[in-house]
Formats: sequence, C-alpha cells, structure tokens
Amino acid sequence: MKRYITRILALVAVVFTLAILSSCRKGGINGELDGQWRVLTVEDLSTGTVTEPTDIFYCFYLHTVNLSHPTVFATGIMTYSGTSLTLEFPYFPANYNEGALLPWGIYDTETNFKIEKLNSDHLTIASTKSRIIMRKF
Repeated sequence: MKRYITRILALVAVVFTLAILSSCRKGGINGELDGQWRVLTVEDLSTGTVTEPTDIFYCFYLHTVNLSHPTVFATGIMTYSGTSLTLEFPYFPANYNEGALLPWGIYDTETNFKIEKLNSDHLTIASTKSRIIMRKF
C-alpha cells in the first residue's frame, strides 16, 4: 500500500510539473528580431547624411513596434517576413508633424524596410530613404 501511494504521488508531481511548464505564456514569434534595439546610426540615403541619435529605441514584439525616446513615443503595426519589415503607424496623433519620426529613420507613416543584417546583437534595416543600424539593448 505504501508503495502504491508513493507511485501515485510521483505521478501527481510529474503531471503538476508538466502543467506548470506548459502554462499559457505567449512568447516571441519573430526570432532574433523580438526585443529592444538602440539606434546607433540613421543614414539619409538621399543626402548621405549620417546621424547618431541618443536614447532612440525600437521595441519589436509579436505584431507591434514601439518607438521610444526614452518613453513610448509611437506604437505601430509590424509585419515581418524574415527578409523584410513593414511598419505602419495608422493611429499616429492627429497633430502629426511630418518630421516627428525622423529620429527613427522613418519618413512616412507606412514604411517598408529590407533587413540587411540580423543576428542576436545587430540589426541593419534599409528603406528607399534611410538605413538604420541598431544594437540589441
């Protein structure tokens, strides 16, 4: 009888452990892209001007992007395909200043980027108007 109770307790412990390990936690779906990135340089491709902004960040997670400096400035919809990235800001404030997103290298409320380099530490994306180099924060 004692051996039977020990086996049941062990089985209950295993089931309990598996239930905890497989609980409802939504993880990232974008691989190495997900996370917070500090902008190192923004190159304006039409003029060749390179700026080095301070405290400018992108945060990618699931299907959203947050632009922050240092608090969240704008939130957008992100579409990621592995080789390209589309950022849309349909709910940008009504008092939108056309240059408001320039520190992030974004010239339009919908921008398509090609991913030139992506690994666990560095990200380089380029649109028709800018090239942005970032480091994971």
